[in-house]
Amino acid sequence: MLITGAYPLKVITRLDLNLSHETPMIFKLIPVTSSRQRIEGLHRQFSNPTLGEEFTDLYGNVGLRALLPKGSTSFEVRFEGTVPEATPTTQSNFVRIEHLPVEVLPFLQPSRYCESDQFNGITREIVQRVAPGQSQIDVIADYIASHYEYRPGSSQSPRGALGVLQDDGGVCRDFAHLMISKLRSLSIPARYCVGYLQNLEPQDIHAWCEAYVGDQWVTIETTPGLPDGERILIAIGRDAADVAVMDQFGPLPLASSLSVALSD
Repeated sequence: MLITGAYPLKVITRLDLNLSHETPMIFKLIPVTSSRQRIEGLHRQFSNPTLGEEFTDLYGNVGLRALLPKGSTSFEVRFEGTVPEATPTTQSNFVRIEHLPVEVLPFLQPSRYCESDQFNGITREIVQRVAPGQSQIDVIADYIASHYEYRPGSSQSPRGALGVLQDDGGVCRDFAHLMISKLRSLSIPARYCVGYLQNLEPQDIHAWCEAYVGDQWVTIETTPGLPDGERILIAIGRDAADVAVMDQFGPLPLASSLSVALSD
């Protein structure tokens, strides 16, 4: 379930780039206020004058399209985020496809990094004789936690869930893709989430997933062995391809670095 709290987290994210050419780019680093979180004092700034435009994508995420000049540029986002106290719910039943909201249906289908159509037999071996819905989610989460190891920094590029399946470890992105693929293979809608997790060490952009059961989206921490903490959501999508922190359209940056700082 979603970790809740009553005090704000101060977040500073900075992206430093060194570009060989003037380059169009899209960033997704801007959180929004919703029923699950309150964002205040939002400040975003480039280090030099830049042509930029904010937009909202198909999933409700805020993106920033910018034309960045050749040379060194930094982009910084600052805000305070609070997760209000949530009302616990006991509803965790499986929702039949014919009863799902239309906007949830895309999260049933295979996607670039979540090849759920290849996981049907694999997943059903794990959840034999388990009631559909939350019970299946719990069994799969326990299976991933007991069979895989969290290795921060071990993977820089996204990989599909089938590739993760052949390994015994990975980063948060890998485990989110794996969990999503298994859930979708059971006809449980699942979506990819990126944001910030309090107490994560080393601090970085974090990935997890949400599953649709009991007529609501339920947060699932998919990475084994992480501490509890509040989480602030930046963006959701079908998989990592939909929520990349940075997409460049042209030559790769000569150098890039991302730093994240959270404080109470």
